[in-house]
Amino acid sequence: MKNNLAGTVAAMSIAVMTLVMATAIPMLAQHAGQMKVTVPFNFVVENDRMQPGDYTIQRASNGRLRIQSSDGRAVATVVAFPKEGKATPDKAHFIFNHYGSEYFLATIWTPGLEVGWEILQGKLETELARKATPPVETATVMGH
Repeated sequence: MKNNLAGTVAAMSIAVMTLVMATAIPMLAQHAGQMKVTVPFNFVVENDRMQPGDYTIQRASNGRLRIQSSDGRAVATVVAFPKEGKATPDKAHFIFNHYGSEYFLATIWTPGLEVGWEILQGKLETELARKATPPVETATVMGH
């Protein structure tokens, strides 16, 4: 009886996650425009190091985001997962995890939607997290 209950709970959890993903992705498709941000510090996106400056972020294929510097020299295409929020921001919000002197792009909140993108952690951030080093703080940069 206990095993049947555990199996039922697991199946229900998978069904709920599938439903959430199925509704979140179409909502994200509504915002097909570019988001722009000026980042005032060096940062890492997955495994790509980026310099301070102006960036454009747009959706690419297969749940990926393309992040490109305004001069076109730095480009990263990263894996991103839909993330549901509690508020609808007027402007894009870019959330960075800050470990020591390193900033890592973690989440992008999409303007006009309660859904954003969570960026897959790269090697360095995963290593810092594995060492049980919590982010000292998070930094929020507003889009323009």
